[in-house]
Amino acid sequence: MTEKICFIVTAIGESGTPTRERADNVYKYLIAPVCEELGYKPVRVDHVNAVDNINETVINYLRTAPMVVADMTEHNPNAFYELGFRQARELPLVPIIKVGERLPFDVMTTRTVFYDTDVSKIEESKSNLKAKMKSFENFEMPENRAERDLTLEDLNDNLTKKLNKILDLLEKQQPYSSLLHTHSLDSKQPQFDYQSVIKRSEDRFAQIQNLLSSHEDKK
Repeated sequence: MTEKICFIVTAIGESGTPTRERADNVYKYLIAPVCEELGYKPVRVDHVNAVDNINETVINYLRTAPMVVADMTEHNPNAFYELGFRQARELPLVPIIKVGERLPFDVMTTRTVFYDTDVSKIEESKSNLKAKMKSFENFEMPENRAERDLTLEDLNDNLTKKLNKILDLLEKQQPYSSLLHTHSLDSKQPQFDYQSVIKRSEDRFAQIQNLLSSHEDKK
């Protein structure tokens, strides 16, 4: 089963700085607990042990992670770039920002979670973040949709070929040429309809059974 990753976009800062302290607190007390509850694995780029270029690592997560939480606190340029990249791909994205900070004009229309890591406010912040992340629970990543479509199309093609092969073999033994050609499967349909494939397959199997029964009766 593919691991559900929640990639965290944030200003990290140098070790020992207020920026790093804030980023660590937001990760530890807000994002990580919510991710754990929803079945996500939280990933922050400085926690990743990778040998490739850090920018390539970030872009890869932005392209493939099922969920991204982007902290806009401190208006970090890199964080805004990564948020914009993810937003342009129209993939699940939850922007967050510390209470008291102002949203830049360009992202004011994006629904954002205002958080407060104060002990008296953290539970409310977690609840708000959880609700926003859950709003994407029925979202299907593009690569999953493509794989699913490919699988169904392959099923259609393979089933069509096998059934037509059986019908061709029976045609050589039975004087039903016109019937078989009239009802042969067409694998080049304008649109793929899974239910239609099942129905047509059932019809063909019934036809095959009837032809086999007829053949047995004549022996």
